[in-house]
Amino acid sequence: MTFIETLTHHLYKTYPETISELCIVFPNRRAGLFFKNALASLSERPLWAPEIYSIEDFITKLSETEILDPMGQLFELYEIILKIEKEKSPTFDDFLKWGQTLLADFNDIDSYLVRPEDLFGNLKSIKELENWSLGSDQLTAFQQEYLHFWKSLGKYYLAFREKLSIKKQAYHGLAYRLAIEKIEEKINRHRWHKIIFAGFNALNTAEELIFKRLVALDKAEVFWDADTYYVDNKIQEAGRFLRKYKVSGQFTYNNEKHFNWVVDKLGNEEKFITITGVNKNIGQAKLAGQLIQQMLERNPSLDLKKTAIVLGDENLLFPVLHSLPETPGGINVTMGYPLKNTPIAGFSELLFQLHENKMRMGREEFYYQDIFKLCSHPYTKLLTEADRLVRYIRENNITFCHLETIEKYLTDTSLFSDFQKTANIYSNLHKITEALSQALQIQWEKRLDKNKQASNIELEYLFAYSKIIRRIHTLSSNYNSIEGLKTFRTLLNQLIRATNLAFYGEPISGLQVMGMLETRTLDFENIILLSANEGVLPSGKKQNSFIPHDVRKVFNLPSYAEKDSIFAFHFYHLLQRAKNIDIVYNTEPGNLGGVEKSRFLSQLIYEFPQINKKSSITEQILEADTGRINEKYPILIPKTTRMMETIRQKGESGYSPSLLNIYRNCSLKFYFQLICKLREKEEVDETIKADTLGNVIHKTLEAFFKPFEGKTIHTSDLIEMKKQAGNQLNFNFEKYHPAADLSSGKNLLTVRVAQKFLNNFFDRQQLEVIQSVKEKKQFHIEQIEHELVSEITVKNQTIQIKGTIDRIDRVGSSLRIIDYKTGKTEEKELKVTETEELLHEQTLNKSFQLLLYAWLYTRNKPFTFPILSGIIGFRQHKSGLSTVKINGSDAITKEVLNDFEQVLAQVLEEIFNPEIPFTQTTDKKVCVYCDYKTICNR
Repeated sequence: MTFIETLTHHLYKTYPETISELCIVFPNRRAGLFFKNALASLSERPLWAPEIYSIEDFITKLSETEILDPMGQLFELYEIILKIEKEKSPTFDDFLKWGQTLLADFNDIDSYLVRPEDLFGNLKSIKELENWSLGSDQLTAFQQEYLHFWKSLGKYYLAFREKLSIKKQAYHGLAYRLAIEKIEEKINRHRWHKIIFAGFNALNTAEELIFKRLVALDKAEVFWDADTYYVDNKIQEAGRFLRKYKVSGQFTYNNEKHFNWVVDKLGNEEKFITITGVNKNIGQAKLAGQLIQQMLERNPSLDLKKTAIVLGDENLLFPVLHSLPETPGGINVTMGYPLKNTPIAGFSELLFQLHENKMRMGREEFYYQDIFKLCSHPYTKLLTEADRLVRYIRENNITFCHLETIEKYLTDTSLFSDFQKTANIYSNLHKITEALSQALQIQWEKRLDKNKQASNIELEYLFAYSKIIRRIHTLSSNYNSIEGLKTFRTLLNQLIRATNLAFYGEPISGLQVMGMLETRTLDFENIILLSANEGVLPSGKKQNSFIPHDVRKVFNLPSYAEKDSIFAFHFYHLLQRAKNIDIVYNTEPGNLGGVEKSRFLSQLIYEFPQINKKSSITEQILEADTGRINEKYPILIPKTTRMMETIRQKGESGYSPSLLNIYRNCSLKFYFQLICKLREKEEVDETIKADTLGNVIHKTLEAFFKPFEGKTIHTSDLIEMKKQAGNQLNFNFEKYHPAADLSSGKNLLTVRVAQKFLNNFFDRQQLEVIQSVKEKKQFHIEQIEHELVSEITVKNQTIQIKGTIDRIDRVGSSLRIIDYKTGKTEEKELKVTETEELLHEQTLNKSFQLLLYAWLYTRNKPFTFPILSGIIGFRQHKSGLSTVKINGSDAITKEVLNDFEQVLAQVLEEIFNPEIPFTQTTDKKVCVYCDYKTICNR
């Protein structure tokens, strides 16, 4: 039998006539439902159920006060501080950073019945000693303010308590302290035959005292849910508190020494334990689904009400729910899920970030990245056509967007309304949540699957969020502390972090999904425990408190050591009556190093076989597929009829040198770009990128040299161009990058680099013109930014080849085809030993391009061999024209171009051959800067 069933049988037998007059107190409310169900199954006749409370509800009833919610406590405490400190008071925004920590310490002080004057006196003395100096140095203003804070804590506490008492209000710790006062008198006000405390483990000082007094007065009984394994073992941390209570003998009455109840389940009952390491959280969720599926396959009629999936990490809830198969009796979730992990919390954070950044930058416009983040959220897309605005900003490269522009592209602009005043913030958020609620309901009505449960959960998110907004509005009406966006956001975030969505299922039937705390007093036959990692189980040495660890120990306040013992108890209690136990942990390394399985697992593996010979423990690691491509099996994409049609259509419109180079380097990249038409998402550039720099320099030189087409150029022309270069550059930067601020930062440096490039270029050009004059040669500009198209026939297929040449000039009798490059060009990139190297050698991309330009030119214009084709590199301005060299010669002859045409034909034959698939390159150096490397996992 389970603990609840055992307790029910005992009480039904012991108090047959007065069971309805009992008061049953459990650690949580959930146990009460199981108790009522067990009691109903025992009785053959209707009966009045006893009064059933959680410990917190019971203490609140005894204290005869109203529990003030945490946010109300914060505001009341701040009012006290304002009254005490007056003009020296912190701002409410600063107070919010430490107010909750102080309230948690107040709660501990009262729950553990600490004398506040002793504790705060010690704290004051400790801080004074820390700032004490043997010398005559005076304390700094900061040190004086620091000490004043510690001296004032006691005043804050006493004034806060007094204020709440007057209002008949309390926080949970204060309720404990008040409940103890005249407890016998308070108990006698209720017609309880007996109070039953059941299933407790770690009691705070107030609880311990209440239990002892009521037991001593024969008004209460205590029933423990424990096992001899950790109670009798003096070093087992799971039994730390229970051993103390057992030894004290103060929880029994009439001189009895019976400690109700300690069973021997862990040591004597057969258990099958499997400990599994799985990669990542999603792996754990998938494994949980597989384990449930296997149970159902072995026994399709299995009643899963005796099966529980216990989540060490509450963030696993939705991955687990999505991984579970259909189960008889349904899935019952009984746990709290943090509101901070829901879509509405993320949406709220993006919304406030948008407005706070606008105010922080002191601008009337919204920053484009904030707009993009908000517009990418599904809730924004529910409210308005966000994609239109994003597309406009990208296409026009806008860094800061004004509200007037936003209004042109969005049907609903409530997200961008004024957020400066508290009243406006509340009003806007109320409108937004109402609109979202309506939009979600409309979306659900349109869905084919009519997933009402998913829709209801999302509406629950919104309802919880709107409750918080209403609570803040109420508080802001009663207090004058909330001023402006920043304070509102801080307070909202604290409330969101502190709010858990309570999922209440039907725990009497179906598969149970719960958190660790929800397992208290409950027993299951089949257990699947997830996230059994150190730092989760137990949670680690986190202590958010103003009271130092040593001081906490002296005053018997709880620390991380006590917290670990509580986790240990929950862990072993979970195994106590279970038979089939699967414990899963994450093997994926974390941000700060490796993730270890919980020390409880190591302890279990080492100790358990020695105390229970009937049980077995199996350990395993499940290796997950990393998704990396096996190098033995590269990606191969066969060409389909549809692909070949795309290739032919491109042949009609024209292949460019850059597209042919892509194929030469990696035919799979060619497939992604031409066939799939995959492109990197176009983003707004705040700083001038390399391609923009190159484009601006090209356009600037085009503007200068275009008027000289068909003319001879002189040094005076180049001198004038150099004078105008700065103005022309700025004009083109503003034209092709209107959002860029050219007055400072990286953009200013880029503009100066461009200016330097052009100054060096014009100086070099002047030297070349002077040299040509000395040699009595004309420096003649033939054409600028000249587009050429030609045809080539491959396997009876006529294919268009096109390209745009930056500049064609003639120095004397030498015709030069010139390509401008703002990037670096190495000498080896322009050296070709054999033309066959041009088929696939990626280091010869520039050579292939230059030879293709020469081939295009010779097929369109009358010319005289030889010709030169080369690069003017702005980073190597002293080199002048760097020409492509074939076998050491830069003279491009008819024979060279004939050989090149054969190479070009071979490349095109491969592209147009339906039998040759697209495949990834074997040269991984090509992949380093490839836009598609994440697709093929290179």
